[in-house]
Amino acid sequence: MDKILIAGIGNPYRRDDGIGIEIIKILQKENNPGLVFFDVGTDGLSLFDQLALYKRVIIIDAVFMGERPGVVRLFTPAEARLKIKSDALSTHGFGLAEVLKLSEEFAVKTEIKIIGIQPEDISFGEGLSKVVECQIPKILDLVKRVSSSGAF
Repeated sequence: MDKILIAGIGNPYRRDDGIGIEIIKILQKENNPGLVFFDVGTDGLSLFDQLALYKRVIIIDAVFMGERPGVVRLFTPAEARLKIKSDALSTHGFGLAEVLKLSEEFAVKTEIKIIGIQPEDISFGEGLSKVVECQIPKILDLVKRVSSSGAF
């Protein structure tokens, strides 16, 4: 069985932007055979390096989608290009939009799913807002359903 990479992107010192990393920390404590976890932090370029090593990747990130805070969406890279409202608001040096664009330009064959969470607060500070924190069970369930069903 091929392993699936679960990658969490974010900055834990920018409140809700740390949701991807928080999900990775929780999943690492559980028994999840067949899954490999990667804390990308704010270095999206390191994620690009990993893409070619896996057939399937699930990326978890706080993204500005123009939705109400706490909304969780599952989408493909093509849908992400349409859904993500502004990478200019990204708190990452090399963000999700750039990783997806680079993977397209280099014709990376990895199947990618993105779990995006609309942040409420990306100000400096630690800890998630209540509205985003309340979505953790939903995000965990979505990661498990997508990774176990092969719904790529």
